[in-house]
Amino acid sequence: MSKSKKGVPQPIKTPQKQQVESDSSSVLSTESFTGVEAKTPVNPPIKDELFRKIFWGLALVLLIGMPILSTQYGITADEWGNKAYGELCLDYFTSFGDKKEALSYAPRGGEVMYCYGPTLDLISAAIYRTTGADPYLIRHMLLSLMGVLIFVATGLTGRLLGGNWRAGLLALIFALFSPRLFGDSMNNPKDITFAAGYILTICALIKFIQELPQPSWKTTLLAIAGIGIGLGSRAPGLALVAYVPFFVGVEVLFRKQVRQAVFGDSAVLKNVALKTGVATLGGYLLGILFWPFALANPLKNPLTALQTLTNFPISIKTLFEGTKIYSTSLPWYYVPKYMMVSTPLYFLLGVLVFLVAFPLARRYFNQRYLFLVLFVALFPWLYGVSKHSAFYNGWRHTTFIYPPLLALTAVGFEYFFRRLGGVGQKALAGVLAVLVALPLWFMIKNHPYQYTYYNELTGGTKGAFANYETDYFGVSTREIADWMKTNIPNIQKDTVVIASDYFVPLKDYFTDYPKLKMAYRRYYQRSEFDWDYGVFLTGHLNPSHFRNAGVFPPAGTIHKIEVNGATIGLVIKRISKDDFKGIKLIKEGKIAESIPYLEKARQLDPNNEVVRLYLANAYVNVGKFNESLQECQKALEIFPEYLGAMTTMAIAYINLNQNDNAVFMLNEVLSQDPTNRDAAQYLAIAYERQGNTAAANQIRAQLQQQQ
Repeated sequence: MSKSKKGVPQPIKTPQKQQVESDSSSVLSTESFTGVEAKTPVNPPIKDELFRKIFWGLALVLLIGMPILSTQYGITADEWGNKAYGELCLDYFTSFGDKKEALSYAPRGGEVMYCYGPTLDLISAAIYRTTGADPYLIRHMLLSLMGVLIFVATGLTGRLLGGNWRAGLLALIFALFSPRLFGDSMNNPKDITFAAGYILTICALIKFIQELPQPSWKTTLLAIAGIGIGLGSRAPGLALVAYVPFFVGVEVLFRKQVRQAVFGDSAVLKNVALKTGVATLGGYLLGILFWPFALANPLKNPLTALQTLTNFPISIKTLFEGTKIYSTSLPWYYVPKYMMVSTPLYFLLGVLVFLVAFPLARRYFNQRYLFLVLFVALFPWLYGVSKHSAFYNGWRHTTFIYPPLLALTAVGFEYFFRRLGGVGQKALAGVLAVLVALPLWFMIKNHPYQYTYYNELTGGTKGAFANYETDYFGVSTREIADWMKTNIPNIQKDTVVIASDYFVPLKDYFTDYPKLKMAYRRYYQRSEFDWDYGVFLTGHLNPSHFRNAGVFPPAGTIHKIEVNGATIGLVIKRISKDDFKGIKLIKEGKIAESIPYLEKARQLDPNNEVVRLYLANAYVNVGKFNESLQECQKALEIFPEYLGAMTTMAIAYINLNQNDNAVFMLNEVLSQDPTNRDAAQYLAIAYERQGNTAAANQIRAQLQQQQ
């Protein structure tokens, strides 16, 4: 037996089973994606502690500042439905399941709200019902905290992937100064809450597999929280439930030392299996715990909800590449193209940088973890495309794939920071500072409309105007309402009628104006109703209007809301009610009496396509077919896609025995609106007058079958 110099016997070291130390500070694993030994990892930057302090200092500022800023944002067009759903879910739980409206809530006939988890909506309802606080104030403040969670979790994911706090800080900054992500964090409860749960789960998952073969309970609980938030807001959160066991299994399979430790010791195997199972099952249970529809059948209904949302039952027209297209008919590249035009330049550059760095990154980063994050970013979108899922309003439904991509861009830049020398690092930092400053300036200048951002390659929001959507949530109604209260005389005392195509969010700003009347009116029906002031947002207008300076803004415009020169909202004061009077007479069958009113209205507003159309109809009825053609032609110059004007023009052609022209025009109408029965009936008449009896009979037979 050996002895020390003092003659004291040394204890004999008992052999121990092989253990693998978990690396809690970095993911600079010594194994590459293929499991081959990597080169010696490069040490974190000298100022890493400084980056850490900046990171958490910025996180603290966001935790305080974001809820404060959230009070400056307006009510969105969809928020009434989310608010109502949260209240119905609260009724369900407080009545111990007796009130079951939440199990089938589908506002406007097809929006299957019950298929969504109500995490934020339910918590908000519980708070404002208990405290008596303003419902929308509470909702926006809680939503902003979900935004903070996205920013911080994105930064932490970047730190885990990049191995130091510089990469984490880059990811945090990239997320924070993404105008659409920031703006949606104030406006978009379902997509932002889901994105928060998604990136938190990914962050926890990377940490979990990094800690193998001894994952901590703290990381396990973090994974449960992420899955619970994600699944508790949207059914696609079921993917998060599957991610945990799948990627833990992949890590054990590919990482030799972990594999040996797990399968070489039954206690280690049980520990890994237990915590993986707890994270998976615990996240699932938390996700459905406050979701009435899921609780009704915990195994079947979440899958039913996922299938329903994958094939969303509503088709909505969305503006893309200058054309209004139904959401079920959009091209496969809709989401990536929208991201290309509406994300900051540092993100687009960062994607390219990452693609260059990824195959060369083995010395610096664990490629398996990079691949994991790339997979969870791209797989959901590819799955949605393969299932022909409906996307609309830009990439907001895929917001959750953006934070993982931001983390990867941060890793790409971190790779070049490590490869470059002092001068190169300063030059790269300077380029990033400029690229970050561009969207930051937009966010400051155009507050609170950050989510209408388009990048410089697109020409900004002004360049995107008439090609892509702007204020689709209707957030500008708050600023419009404030302006009207200040600038319209006696609006609180007199009886004033306001027409709006964003009637729902607008009306909540005038609840204390008892004499004010408000009604939902489409812009293209504005002459058909009685109103004094109109509030119209460009989100519901056809882009052809925006391209004609003589047509838009329309006559009577007294106020505009603009973002970088692009008009997103209008206030119109009615210059005359002759149009309404004339159309009313037409509906009463007094055609001849209507014409003087409509002609006067046309004189006052020559670019009112609705007046032109009704005047054309009146002329047809009194036998002035050539005059009708002239009015239709003018209407189509104003609004080239005006199907009503096309149909009326065809009727005039039929009466003038110009049946070839009528057939051409009516086929054009039906190509854009196959369900237009009036156009089909007149097409049958035109074919018959051409002598094409077979075509006429075929159309009539089809109409008969459709009844």
